[in-house]
Amino acid sequence: MAKANFHKALWRARVLAAPMAALLAVAPVNVMRADEPGANITMVNEVTSVHPVQLDILGSGLVGPRFCGAPTVTLGGTPLTVVSYTATLVTAQVPDTIANTPGTYRLTLSPCNFGFGGNWNHGGASFFAVIGAQGAGGDPGPTGPTGPTGPTGATGATGVTGPAGVPGATGPTGSTGPTGVTGATGPTGVTGATGATGPTGANGPTGAPGVTGPQGPTGPTGPTGATGPTGPTGPTGPTGPASGPTAI
Repeated sequence: MAKANFHKALWRARVLAAPMAALLAVAPVNVMRADEPGANITMVNEVTSVHPVQLDILGSGLVGPRFCGAPTVTLGGTPLTVVSYTATLVTAQVPDTIANTPGTYRLTLSPCNFGFGGNWNHGGASFFAVIGAQGAGGDPGPTGPTGPTGPTGATGATGVTGPAGVPGATGPTGSTGPTGVTGATGPTGVTGATGATGPTGANGPTGAPGVTGPQGPTGPTGPTGATGPTGPTGPTGPTGPASGPTAI
């Protein structure tokens, strides 16, 4: 009896394990890689030419990898029906309750999550979508506080040298500065070599006559000169008186 119960329990375990093995064979669990980006919404367009109104959500990574179904889209917390989806475009219908109430709504998009053990979860994205006509712009808000100073950027490359500027006007002459302190006398220089003899100069003008010198001493008597020739006979003298004194 105990052996029969054992075989019956073993048969039940095999029957229950077969469907689970088949499910795991056709639906493997995807594990998100570190280099797999999340969703990113770049633009949302409202399509009012159809009813219900639709939203075209553009971006990247809007759906997960293979075997993943439609993403989950909400607008202002209300789930939207997804009409079509690709990795870059998702189209969803907007309920009339929102389409007829213009305003700005927060839109969220979450790519599918297989959930087998919670090992894979493609990152979601959010965007503020404007529904209906936009009203007039409000008054500018107050200026926010100044943000912290960013880090200093890298030094840029040296620019090309610009053309030379026009010369500026000559400035006024500056005032004479004070006389500087007399410097110490320098050492005597070495005597230079004797220069070459210069050419003879021109004769100077005749000087003024000098003062007459003192009379010199009498010179010695010269020798007697030779007797000169006899001179001519002189004229006859006048006749003397007739009687002269008698000689005694």
